[in-house]
Amino acid sequence: MEEPLRGTVRWYLGRREEQATPFYCDPERIGAFAVAPEELAAGTDAAVFRLFVTLSMYQALRDVVITRQQRSLPRASMRVVADVAFLKQSISQHQCPTLSSVEAFEESCDVTKTRERVDCGQCPGVACHVKEATVVFNRMGDMGKLPTSAWLRLWNGGGVGTLLKRVCQDELSPTKRAALLVEHFAGVHRVGRKLATMFVSALSTPALAPGLTPWFPAVDGNELVVVDTNVARAVDALCEPGMSRTYDTRERWVREQATKIDLREFRPDLPRYSPRLVQEALYAFCSKSNRVALGDACAERTTPCSGCASVLCPFAASMEGADAVAS
Repeated sequence: MEEPLRGTVRWYLGRREEQATPFYCDPERIGAFAVAPEELAAGTDAAVFRLFVTLSMYQALRDVVITRQQRSLPRASMRVVADVAFLKQSISQHQCPTLSSVEAFEESCDVTKTRERVDCGQCPGVACHVKEATVVFNRMGDMGKLPTSAWLRLWNGGGVGTLLKRVCQDELSPTKRAALLVEHFAGVHRVGRKLATMFVSALSTPALAPGLTPWFPAVDGNELVVVDTNVARAVDALCEPGMSRTYDTRERWVREQATKIDLREFRPDLPRYSPRLVQEALYAFCSKSNRVALGDACAERTTPCSGCASVLCPFAASMEGADAVAS
C-alpha cells in the first residue's frame, strides 16, 4: 500500500514549513528545557546533554503531557536533570558510595518514590541530586537515575565528543556510526533503543532540523527509524497481513518502503532516501493528540476526509487510540 504512505509523506512535508523550529529548541513549547539553536548547532556538551535528557523524558506518556510538564517546570528544576555542569558538580561533591562508577550506581542506587516520599537505603534522609531528579520527573522512582547514569556512562572523562571521535575512528560508514551511537545511548538507565534512536537522529539527520545537526555528515541518521506506538500501528495497517509485529520487522518495513519513495519528488533539497523522514511523517500524521494541540483543521471535521491517507487518519474510527507513546 504505497499510496497511503506517499500521501502521508506529502501531508507531512507540506506542513513542515509551518514549524521551522524543532520543538526541542522552542521555549514556548517546552520552557527552560529548550536548547538554544546556536549551542545545538555547535554541538556543545551542555547542549547535547540537555537534548538527551529532554528527549528521554518522552516515554510511556503522550507527548502533549510531557511538553506540558516541561513547560511548567522552572529553570531551577531543569538544571537538576538537564544541566551537565550542575550534575557534574553534584556528583563530585556527594559522598554516596554508589557514585564511584557507573556499575556501582546502576547496581546499588536504590532511590525509590512512594507516593510523595522520595528516599533511599544507601543514604536515607540525605539530600542528593538523584532524589531531586525523581521529584522533578514526578514519575517512577528509578527514572531519577537517568541523568546521573548518562553522565557516568557517556559524559564523564572527556564528554560525548570523546565517544563520537572513537566511533568515527572505529567505523568508516556514517550510517553504521549512527547505529553504533544508538547502542551506546540506549544503555543509559531507562532509555533504550527507541529514545536513543530519536536522540541520535536529531543530531545527524539534516532533513529533520536543517542547520541543527552537528554530527552530520560524520554521522548520518537518515537510515535510523524510531518505532513508537503511532508508527507501529501505521505499519501494521499498511503491511502485508501476517507480518511479524516486532520492533525489528516494523523498522525493516519502513526502510524497505522508503526505498520506493524518492523524497526529491516532493522537495529538491531533500535526500533521495531517508527512512527517518518517512517514519517521522507516519508519526506526525498518526499522532492525534499532537495534531489537536497544534490546531490541525482535521480535528474539527465532522465528515470523513477523502484526501491524504484516510486509512491511517487518527480522526477516523479505525485508527482511534493510536496515540500512546511506547517506551
